[in-house]
Amino acid sequence: MEEMIPIVMFITMFGAIGFITRVISDNRVRREMIANQVSPDIIQKLFLESRAEDFNSNLKWGMVSVALGIALAIIHFTGLNSEEPLTFGLGFLAAGSGLLAYYGLKRKTR
Repeated sequence: MEEMIPIVMFITMFGAIGFITRVISDNRVRREMIANQVSPDIIQKLFLESRAEDFNSNLKWGMVSVALGIALAIIHFTGLNSEEPLTFGLGFLAAGSGLLAYYGLKRKTR
């Protein structure tokens, strides 16, 4: 378990850097649009559409996370360890299944 600490810290650090960069760039864009006196309707439309896309992204990654959680539960209850290839296969199968389920859900709603 202790070997996971550097991996989690590495991922968290780059995730935080990416998030901070996005917030700063979004604020710069908003300031430039306000300075150039862009219509409030256009500003609202641009930023509301990005929030709608975030919902779809959250749905997709939520489905993948649930599928991976189910795979981890199966791995735990079957007694597999991290050195067996079947463990990785179940993880990839679950992630792919989550993405395919998301694709099917989005295709049905269109």
